[in-house]
Amino acid sequence: MNKRNIPYWIITVSVFILLIVPNLIQDGMFMDGQQYACISKNLAHGLGTFWHPYLSATWFRDGSPYFLEQPPLVYGIQSLFFDVFGDSMYVERMYSLLTAILTAFIIVLIWKQINKDEQQLNIFTWLPVLLWIIIPVCYRSYQNDMQENTMGVFTLAAVYFSIKAMTAKGKTYLYLVISGIAIFMASLSKGLPGLFPVAVIAIYWLIFRNGSVWRMLWHTLLLVLVPAVIYLLLLQNRVANESIHFYFVHRVIERIRDEPTVDNRFYIIFRLCLELIPLLILTLAAYFFTRLKHLHLNLGGNRRKQILLFLLVGLSGSAPMMLTHIQNGFYFVPALPFFGIACALIIAPLIAKMMEGIDIKKKSFRIFKLCAIALLLFSIIYSASKFGKKGRDVDMLEDVYTIGKAIPAEETIGMDPKMLNEWSLHFYMMRYFDISLDIFNNVHHKYYLNEKGLNSPLLKSYKQIPLPTKRYDLYCLE
Repeated sequence: MNKRNIPYWIITVSVFILLIVPNLIQDGMFMDGQQYACISKNLAHGLGTFWHPYLSATWFRDGSPYFLEQPPLVYGIQSLFFDVFGDSMYVERMYSLLTAILTAFIIVLIWKQINKDEQQLNIFTWLPVLLWIIIPVCYRSYQNDMQENTMGVFTLAAVYFSIKAMTAKGKTYLYLVISGIAIFMASLSKGLPGLFPVAVIAIYWLIFRNGSVWRMLWHTLLLVLVPAVIYLLLLQNRVANESIHFYFVHRVIERIRDEPTVDNRFYIIFRLCLELIPLLILTLAAYFFTRLKHLHLNLGGNRRKQILLFLLVGLSGSAPMMLTHIQNGFYFVPALPFFGIACALIIAPLIAKMMEGIDIKKKSFRIFKLCAIALLLFSIIYSASKFGKKGRDVDMLEDVYTIGKAIPAEETIGMDPKMLNEWSLHFYMMRYFDISLDIFNNVHHKYYLNEKGLNSPLLKSYKQIPLPTKRYDLYCLE
């Protein structure tokens, strides 16, 4: 590593820690992440199977008691962590942090691959990582163990091996097959959105015009064939077939038709632009700085093509969401590294010129390095100070622990139907105490949970259990 870059890598690691770790080591998580942790933990405990994951005793949707809302690979991988490390709340957080580290590692690999002939820029491996992690929805995704984190590792790997196939002098087909396998893994993590890297070969050819159009079509076909063949083989298995069919019909087709989440198809583009504001500000600042200092930066030729390549790859992973009204900011997280790389390609030449005159033996550089180390120490100490604290849903979590310790594990508790949308409560109870909540009340459960001040007609059959709770009251059959 170039010694001039050491302080910048230290700063990048510090920012990485500050944006992700403090939230990960505190109790409380966005409900989707808790849900995925519940399913993974259950799988590790033998509840459900890889193709038919199990969430809780009260989950039932479209005629199935299994959780088939997403493909199962993320649960399968994460369940291995529960197998090895037990049921601590830090298991899913450890897994989420690992996906962030792997993503950063592959970003570095891509940067070194595209700059292998430009040593002046090759050394700035920290820059695309820094620009990627400061995107708000990006670090929030890793704070909350979203499925896009795992999918992003595979889509990045697919793009990396596709670029290797286009630029390496040999092993083209090997790299394409590996890329195809990574695309399959991405799609088995989050479904159809994981297929966007199949467009990379075509985008690369349109920009660089390397080889004939028939060669490009054949390589793209190979990227499609690899996951297609794997799926065709899987569909021969009855259990896998049932799971994949349920996901595609009930989750994809019916949800697109019946459950829109936004009114405007262009929401995803507006949200993407909003999330990319930090990168746009830094890129524009770099541009105006070069104009102010009368610096000449070479962004023509191959460099401009590389920038366009990664911008288009990023758009291929986000813009197709406009085809439906099912949109969410987390959905384009796997596309964000490519925008970070594109912006880094613009900014890196400026940093290279600025660093040309740096003398690492000067006192000013040593002070800068010490400041970077101080920031790293602060990030570690600050993160450690959050260990074991509650970061969100504080009152709810305190009630969950109080109630969970008051009744046997694996119970099913009745609950007022008006509390249906208390999904975080559902998942916290299941994650920490294996307790299922039932809003349907088809049977009289031994226990009943009610929000304070909420009148429920079933309460006349129960007596309240005196507990020091803040939001919820627990009752028992008289």
